[in-house]
Amino acid sequence: MTQHRLNLPAVSTVNGWLAAGVDDNTPMKNQSPFSSIFRAALLALLPLASAANALVLPAPSITSGRYAVACSNVEQDFTRLRSGEAPADYWEGNPASAGSRYVTDLLVSPANALTYKVAVPTRAQLDVFENQGGKQLQYAAVACYPTTAANSRANYVLPDGSVIPKMQRGSEAPLIASNTEASDGKWPLIVMSHGLAGSPLGDEYARVIVRLAAEGYVVFAPFHADARYSKVKLNNISDYFYVLSQYPEIAEMQAIRPLGLKQGLDYILSKPEYANTIDADQIAGFGASLGGMAMMLAQGATMTTSLGGAERTIVRDDRYKAIVGYVPFSGYSFQPAFGDSNQGVKRVRVPYLGIGGTADIVAPISRTSQMIEALGGSKYFVTIQDMPHGLRVQDAPELFGWTFAFLKAHLGRSQAERVGFNELTNFAGNADDRVQLRTTLPWGSRDEMEVVEYYIKSVGKFFITGLPAEVKALDSLPSEFERTGLRFATHRLDAPVGSNMCRFWANDGARINTHFYSVIPSDCALLKAQSWARDEGSVMRAQPLLQSVTLPVPAPPPQCPEHTVKVFRYFNQNLINHRYVPEPILSRMVMTADWMPDGAVFCAGAYDR
Repeated sequence: MTQHRLNLPAVSTVNGWLAAGVDDNTPMKNQSPFSSIFRAALLALLPLASAANALVLPAPSITSGRYAVACSNVEQDFTRLRSGEAPADYWEGNPASAGSRYVTDLLVSPANALTYKVAVPTRAQLDVFENQGGKQLQYAAVACYPTTAANSRANYVLPDGSVIPKMQRGSEAPLIASNTEASDGKWPLIVMSHGLAGSPLGDEYARVIVRLAAEGYVVFAPFHADARYSKVKLNNISDYFYVLSQYPEIAEMQAIRPLGLKQGLDYILSKPEYANTIDADQIAGFGASLGGMAMMLAQGATMTTSLGGAERTIVRDDRYKAIVGYVPFSGYSFQPAFGDSNQGVKRVRVPYLGIGGTADIVAPISRTSQMIEALGGSKYFVTIQDMPHGLRVQDAPELFGWTFAFLKAHLGRSQAERVGFNELTNFAGNADDRVQLRTTLPWGSRDEMEVVEYYIKSVGKFFITGLPAEVKALDSLPSEFERTGLRFATHRLDAPVGSNMCRFWANDGARINTHFYSVIPSDCALLKAQSWARDEGSVMRAQPLLQSVTLPVPAPPPQCPEHTVKVFRYFNQNLINHRYVPEPILSRMVMTADWMPDGAVFCAGAYDR
C-alpha cells in the first residue's frame, strides 16, 4: 500500500434529469403548424417509457397524463387592452409608445398571483448590467401541479383557446395532491425557461406546462419578457445592424434571465403552500432555445458578454439535479454563447440532455455538441435527422420519450435506471433519432456533494466542507470566511459508491488547529487515538485510490477511477493547516515553500480541468 505522511505534530507517518390533465372537452384551437419553439416544446413532453434494460423503446402515447392538473392564478382583464394590442404584447413585454408592458398590467389580482422582484447586481458588481444594474425588476410566473380528486375549480380559457385547468382565483390556495409514490408525499419540481420573444402563456406553451404537471411534476415557469430590455425580433437588415451596434444591451437581456430563474426558484421555495409539496432534492430544468442558454447560465456557466469575447459568470444555482435543453441556443462559430469554444460550461456537472435538429440553423448542432462535450457530468446529445428549429409531427414521439426517460433516470437515485437510460439507442417512431454523445458517470447527481474551500481571514488558514449547513453558515459570514474558488465533488454519505471519509478536528487549545480528512481506516484510527483530535464522524464518501494489481518494478503510482481525479493533501508546518487540492488545478496554483505535499489521498470529481 502506498505510504502517505499524515503531517500532524507528534504523529508518526501512516498509510495514506395534448392538453393532458384538462378534464373537460375544451378543444385545442387550430393554429399554424409548429409556429414557434413553444409548439415544439409541447410535443417534446410525453409519458415516460421505462428505459431499463432496453435499447429501443416503443413510441409513447401523447394523449393523456397520469394526474389531473390545476394551476396558479393568472386571471386577466383583457378589456384593458388598447386598440391594436394583443395579450402577447404584455406576456412578452413588448414596449409601448406610451410606456412599458408586462403581464402584471393585465392580472385581475396581482397580489394573489405568483409575482416577485428580481434584484439586479450593480454595474460595479457585474459590468454586463449597464442599463438595469441595481434595479428591482418585476417578474411573474405560472405554476401547475398534480391536484386532488376533490378539486372542482373551473378551468380558465385564454383568448387563443388554451386552457389553464382548475385555475386558482382570488385568494384560493393551491390544491396539490400528495405523491403516493414518494414516502414523503412530495413531487419533483421543473423550472421551465421559454425561448426568445415568448411567454409561458403563448404559442401553446401553457399546454406544455400542463402536460408536464400531468406526468407528476410541480412546474414553475417565469415570464422573462425579454423585450423589456432589448429588441428581440429581427425582421430586416437594420435589425441585424442593431445587434452589432447594441450587443451590450442584448447581452444584458440574456444575463437577466438566469437571475429571474434563480430568484424565482428562491421565491417558490419560500412559499409554504408550494414548498411543503416539493422535493427540493429533485429539481430539474427545461430550457427551450434561448431558455436552454439561460438554464446553463443558471448553473454557473460563463457567458460571452461582448463581441470581443469578454466572459462573465452571472450566477450559480446548485439546486438543479438534471437539465434538458431542447434546441438549446449555444451561439455560433463566430460568437459562442459560453466563452471561447463554449468552454465556459466545463465547471457544470449537473446531468444534461440536449435534443437538437440536424437542419436547425438558429441553434446549430455543431455549437450544441461543442457545449455538451465540455460539460463535466453525465451528458447526452440526441439529434433528430432533418429537424429544423421547431418540430415536425413525425419527430414528436422521439422527443417525448427521451425527455421523460432522462428525467426519471437522473432525478431518481437508482443506478439501474441510469444504466438503463445509458443503453437506450432510440425510440421506435417515424423520426430518425440518433445518440451522438453519451457519458454516464457511475453515480447520480443526487449522490454528489460539492466540497468548497474557504480562507479563514482571522487566522490565515484554509478549511474545506461539503456539509450544506456548514456551507450556508460560512457563506453568511463573508467578512470572515471567503471562498477561494477551489471546489471538487465527492459523494453524500448515503451514496452507493466510494468509501466513508472521516473528519477530525485537531485542536490542542494552543497551536494545533486544523481539520484532517481521510478515506483510509488506519488514518482514522490513528487520529482517534490522539487526545487532541476530536472525531467529527464520517462527513462524506470519496473514491479511494486504485492500486495496481500487477507487480512491475517499480510499481506504478495509484490511479483514480474513470471520471475522477486525484486530490492531493498539503500540510503547512508553520500554520499547522491542511489543504486538499484536485490535480487539474495544481499547475495553476502558487504554493509557497512551507506547504509540503503529502501526495494523492483520494479521488473526486473535478469542476476545473
